[in-house]
Amino acid sequence: MQDKNFSIKIRGARVHNLRDVDIDIPKGKLVVITGLSGSGKSSLAFDTIYAEAERRFVESLSSYARQFLGVKEKPDAESITGLSPAIAIDQKSVAKNPRSTVGTITEIYDYLRILFARAGVPHCPKCGKTVAKQSADEILKQVLKLKNGTAITILAPVVKGKKGEHRNIFEEIKRGGFLRVRVDGEMMRLEDLPAQAGLTEKALDPKKNHTIEVIVDRLLMDKDLDRPRLRESLETALKVGKGIILINEILYSEFFACADCGISMPEIEPRLFSFNSPYGACHHCTGLGSTMEVDEELVIPNKKLTLAEGAIKPWAAASHKAGRPASPAGRQSWYWWILSDLAERHKFSLNTPYGKLPEKIKKIVLHGDLPGKEPLSSKSDFKSPKKSDFIPSDSEEGKFEGVVENLKRRWKETDSEWTREELEKYMKIEKCPSCAGRRLRPEALAVTFRGKNISEVCEVTIEEAKVFFSLLGKKSLGKKSDFPGKSDFEESDFKEGALRPLLKEITRRLEFLLEVGLDYLTLERESTTLAGGEAQRVRLATQIGSSLTGVIYVLDEPSIGLHPRDHARLIKTLKNLRDIGNTVLVVEHDTETMKEADWIIDMGPGAGKHGGKVIFEGTFNDLLKAKTLTGDYLSGRKGVKAAPSLKSDFPGKSDFFPGAALLIKGASEHNLKNIDVKIPLGKLVAVSGVSGSGKSSLIDDILAKALSKYFYGAKAESGEYKKIEGLEHIDKAILVDQSPIGRTPRSNPATYTGVFTQVREIFARTVEARARGYKSGRFSFNVKGGRCEICEGQGVKKIEMYFLPDIYVECEECKGRRYNREALEILYQNKTIADVLDLSIEEAHQFFKDIPQIADRLKTLADVGLGYMKLGQPATTLSGGEAQRVKLAFELSKKATGRTLYILDEPTTGLHFDDIQKLLNILRALVDKGNSVLVIEHNIDILKNADWIIDLGPEGGKGGGQVVAEGVPRDIVKNKKSHTGTWLGRSI
Repeated sequence: MQDKNFSIKIRGARVHNLRDVDIDIPKGKLVVITGLSGSGKSSLAFDTIYAEAERRFVESLSSYARQFLGVKEKPDAESITGLSPAIAIDQKSVAKNPRSTVGTITEIYDYLRILFARAGVPHCPKCGKTVAKQSADEILKQVLKLKNGTAITILAPVVKGKKGEHRNIFEEIKRGGFLRVRVDGEMMRLEDLPAQAGLTEKALDPKKNHTIEVIVDRLLMDKDLDRPRLRESLETALKVGKGIILINEILYSEFFACADCGISMPEIEPRLFSFNSPYGACHHCTGLGSTMEVDEELVIPNKKLTLAEGAIKPWAAASHKAGRPASPAGRQSWYWWILSDLAERHKFSLNTPYGKLPEKIKKIVLHGDLPGKEPLSSKSDFKSPKKSDFIPSDSEEGKFEGVVENLKRRWKETDSEWTREELEKYMKIEKCPSCAGRRLRPEALAVTFRGKNISEVCEVTIEEAKVFFSLLGKKSLGKKSDFPGKSDFEESDFKEGALRPLLKEITRRLEFLLEVGLDYLTLERESTTLAGGEAQRVRLATQIGSSLTGVIYVLDEPSIGLHPRDHARLIKTLKNLRDIGNTVLVVEHDTETMKEADWIIDMGPGAGKHGGKVIFEGTFNDLLKAKTLTGDYLSGRKGVKAAPSLKSDFPGKSDFFPGAALLIKGASEHNLKNIDVKIPLGKLVAVSGVSGSGKSSLIDDILAKALSKYFYGAKAESGEYKKIEGLEHIDKAILVDQSPIGRTPRSNPATYTGVFTQVREIFARTVEARARGYKSGRFSFNVKGGRCEICEGQGVKKIEMYFLPDIYVECEECKGRRYNREALEILYQNKTIADVLDLSIEEAHQFFKDIPQIADRLKTLADVGLGYMKLGQPATTLSGGEAQRVKLAFELSKKATGRTLYILDEPTTGLHFDDIQKLLNILRALVDKGNSVLVIEHNIDILKNADWIIDLGPEGGKGGGQVVAEGVPRDIVKNKKSHTGTWLGRSI
């Protein structure tokens, strides 16, 4: 046992299902906490150790600081000593919003912004020529190069293409002592200005754009040129024009500007390269890189219909919602009125099928007959269309806006969420046409460093970016002539000055991403597209860069989504964290990680109320000899094996469509190399490959989305492919991923699976409930009636403490039970509705064993290894793997057709060896009934028991995207190019 002063000592821990746990965890070691799902691993690591360390840190802050961090509940334990500052890196830590990318999370993008602001070469976004700042002296040099006899006019722009009367501008010019101006290209004296110029009672036309320039001086280039006067005039013009002047129609600027195109660049500073800042973001997509655009195919899905029959679907739907006939043919509808007018003006019939109308007429119907006109800016209502909704106010009477423009405008202007959702049924997400998905404004993308703009640097893989910046750090960054203008650095600055620290920091952080096996990612990759394991490793890479010591790092299965080939790199990273003086606690099931651990803690012996005890602590070699489930599987005394085939029990389905398969042709999404992939049906098929090889692109982005659209009419667009054959062999497809089953604590396994509805019906049918006239709604904690109104069904109340942290206390009215006294007086078999929600799924299954509608669904939940979970456990507390298994159980509880395709994304996430065995039995039973199961998986136990494996690779990122091997597990083992085969061969 370790020195008591150098260990985390926990006594009497009773958090969740922990049962008076006493344990000493050595510090400065790599410690793995393992055990069955629900055995108490996370309760010990996160809810006890990390929670207490975080609480003590917050308590050390001032009361003012604590109010922003919120109250931290003290874990239920007698004593916890030996704690250091702690950092938790779990699978829910990374921001899930479209403005967060790998670059922003790791802060590499922040360093890139500084690099481009300090050493970037600006170019004209229009013509591509290099532009530079010009001082008054440099402008003077340019002017003096003009030929003798050249008349020069020095103008200071004060208004450029702006609507308005501009009365105050002319008054300021006059007060400044200037005599002449040029208005919209016409030169004139101020005293001779016509009335419309703004100096009398009349003014410029406020509806037109105007350009106003002050004529500062006019000179002739000859030997008698007054150079001091020229310089003074230039300085005056720069002051009046705020850094920009025109000399003989050539633009000069104290800022970056293109002399040929007349485009002035903004100040080159870091915020120009931020897509999360209005200063740098693309104005069209506001920095998202994508926009919602109207899909013409969704607007007119059936081209055999006529306009009179309702070919324009959103208008037909809107008429129906407004209480009018379901088609525009109703004479009282504005839709009919506007289309009749359009048909009359353009000489076509509303009774002609849309598909047979001339292309010109189709274009007018969709995009209107107002070329160059801006659409109406008034508000509209989807439920009650008005004439103004279809005729732009700035057009001639009778002109038509167009269906596409009409829908797009109303979507932008509406304040109603219902209206927005209705309109989005006819829209799809597309890459921004202005920035081509690069998020930034043109001026930012026109700045380059070593020939690349900031977006191009972020588009390459981490591995390629590392090579790019490593080479820059080893040699001279370039000659001075490569970086003209004020952005120049001296050669010595390049070698030892401003840029060296930047390049060094960028390279270091890229190396950390490589160390955790993320070489295939790009810096532009959105955090919303990262898997749980990828997101966790991105954060881990960020923490490595901080180089802190004396810290307790708590990680939740960092190996998730990582191919066995890459585990060595991850383990090396964890060891490095340990070696610099940290304690690394890892909740993990991976064998390789356990082999390399200094200390292992095995929780159990079962899950839920059957777990919560430390059944083993020691080294890996000691665990192999231990009589625990984990020890049995690690030592080989037990193994994950598929159950014997039951196909003979299902006559007629044993050979489900012999030889039938789905064939994906021309898959080219992301890094996929235009591949054809055959997926056999009626089998357990696994898609494997190293991280980043294209598995998710093929299955999630292409197949799952295409099937969702085909079977259910989903509007999400699938990835790029040519076609999918064999859809006639299946009648439905079910995707079971790891997204949450709900976003609020009010959602739980009971509500998601529909069990809660049945339970409420049972309580409503009791004698007492019927006598009182209670309906099932009385037993919902989400609506008024049965819930406790003091806490509104939350079970706790928040007390605002103003300058102290808010405090959450158990509701004194319902004692945390969520219901009012009347609802809790109704009993079913001596239990209240609150008691039922507090039962584990295992207990609830026994309690409702005589009610098949409930018992069957609860049995399925228990079969997938969730028997320990509380029936009313809040959805927000479930891990990704638990949420996926709840979904799987819900789908399995439905009546199987025998022609269903189940798609699962890494279903072994968070599962112990014994839980994987249970999962494999369920998947095998599905296949035996004639269904098809397709899993994306790295787990060797699942792969070796699959009927068919499709291995992608050979590497990740650009080095992947191809089918390396396919066949039964032994075929994969024989393929020398397959990394999966190498690891699979060690288990078969």
